[in-house]
Amino acid sequence: MLIDTDYGLHASRPDGAQALYRAVIARTVLDLFGKVIPASEQDEAQFARREALYFLTREGGAWAESRRNLCDAAGLNADDLRSNILRVLAGREIVGADHRSTFGGIDAARALWAAEQSAPAKAQERRIKRQADKQIARPRRVKASYSTIRSAVLPLLSEPRQFRDLIHATDGEFGDGAIRKVLANAINKGEIVRNGENHTYVLAAA
Repeated sequence: MLIDTDYGLHASRPDGAQALYRAVIARTVLDLFGKVIPASEQDEAQFARREALYFLTREGGAWAESRRNLCDAAGLNADDLRSNILRVLAGREIVGADHRSTFGGIDAARALWAAEQSAPAKAQERRIKRQADKQIARPRRVKASYSTIRSAVLPLLSEPRQFRDLIHATDGEFGDGAIRKVLANAINKGEIVRNGENHTYVLAAA
């Protein structure tokens, strides 16, 4: 058996609770290496295969702790079990004449393992790219002074314009709040007037 630390070369026959726990572990091994099932159930099978991979191969964390607890209850060495699984994932065949009929998903398991191994490297590549993008990001636009905004906006009001016209005419270079401040001050000074009916602004002398 794959779950035996010596690949089934001894004649261990656990009884009672140990046999039950070993059956649970054997089911997990089958979830990882078992044959591919019909397409309608592939998503569920892939989920079970991925969880089995985590349980059987993780070196640390909750999955590894669960494996150690279950192996202790089954009378197996958790580290030896993991080593056996890793050897198969690396290319070693499973002992047993009928292993290909029972473990018909070995290639799928190995592909999943390879993808899991490459995931950290790909994540690192994405982090490096994000950092590079930040470094070459466009510099922040220098905030225009009030006098600059006023000098750009007021000449545009030689003819009636709505607020959105001013935004378009200045190519969105100035913030809405800054332009509104210029307009409000100019109205208070009597430099421009606002038509409430059509919501336009125009120079008082225009």
